[in-house]
Amino acid sequence: MARALDNYKNLVREVKNGHIAPLYFFYGPEQVLAQYVVGVLREALIAPGMEELNFVQLDGQKAQETEMVQAVETPPMFGAKRLVVIDQPAFVKPKKGAVYEQWEALLDNWPPYTCAILLAADVDKRLRAFKHLVERTASYEFPALTSAEASSWVEDHLRRGQVSFPGGTGRFVVARCGADLELLRLEVEKMVSYAAGQPLSQADLELLVRNDAETNIFDFVDAIGLQNLNQAWALLADLLAEGSEPVYLISMIARQLRLLLIARHALDEGLSQQQAAGQLGIHPFPAGKCVQQARSWTAPKLQTAMLACLQADENIKTGALRGESALNQLLLSLRQVQ
Repeated sequence: MARALDNYKNLVREVKNGHIAPLYFFYGPEQVLAQYVVGVLREALIAPGMEELNFVQLDGQKAQETEMVQAVETPPMFGAKRLVVIDQPAFVKPKKGAVYEQWEALLDNWPPYTCAILLAADVDKRLRAFKHLVERTASYEFPALTSAEASSWVEDHLRRGQVSFPGGTGRFVVARCGADLELLRLEVEKMVSYAAGQPLSQADLELLVRNDAETNIFDFVDAIGLQNLNQAWALLADLLAEGSEPVYLISMIARQLRLLLIARHALDEGLSQQQAAGQLGIHPFPAGKCVQQARSWTAPKLQTAMLACLQADENIKTGALRGESALNQLLLSLRQVQ
């Protein structure tokens, strides 16, 4: 079975060579890599300035089957292609009432002007819909990275950032942070920014990868996972006083919620705590804590909380709210979710 990094590299190569399938199905927990491929496809298919007209992203847990089909069948405007991305379609991990009939019929009469991507961190491989999609689409599994793959990824992205580093840097970072790419991406960005084109030393790594604020950050996201918002607010004040970036904190909250959602789905499938923890692709100790925290959440509440994170991030990046205000509003939204 091809690993996630192999799938990612092969897909990027194919897209850049102009070999683009009409329909992709990217499933498995390592959705960071899958999202990178989405970005490459979007750049290849959608001309600058045409995103609002020819790019559509839908929440597959909320959108009706008819809405998803209509998004695919709608022709592009002033462009050759339309790109439709559907996150976690209900028919591969169905909720009550999910249907697959219209989508199945669509596969037999796929419009030539649309490229679509189905993203699914969580699937039920026993379902007929899953088996059918694997047979009829360009399907790729993105399993959680092994430690060796994650180490390779870290070093590769440091090189892309034109940063030289000591031998064993990838292993060092993964040993500290685990193999979760969302967290590793943030760590690499921090190292590249700090290096500013200069070589990193082992002392630099000790400073950057494990710092005084790190424990507080994980205490902070644990407080959110435990739904202890009073403690989260107190820790948030400390983190902001220490200089933590609001966008970074929001990304860490979103990461925690995503892990909780994976754990919640695993528990709903009847997996044991140990089996559920194994689905997360992180160090066993924090994985075990995530599973315990997930027991007090429902999947719909976690999905709502993740959307609140996206809104907070957008509020900062568009200038609608300053960082601290966006974070406080996010914590208020999380309290309402409970």
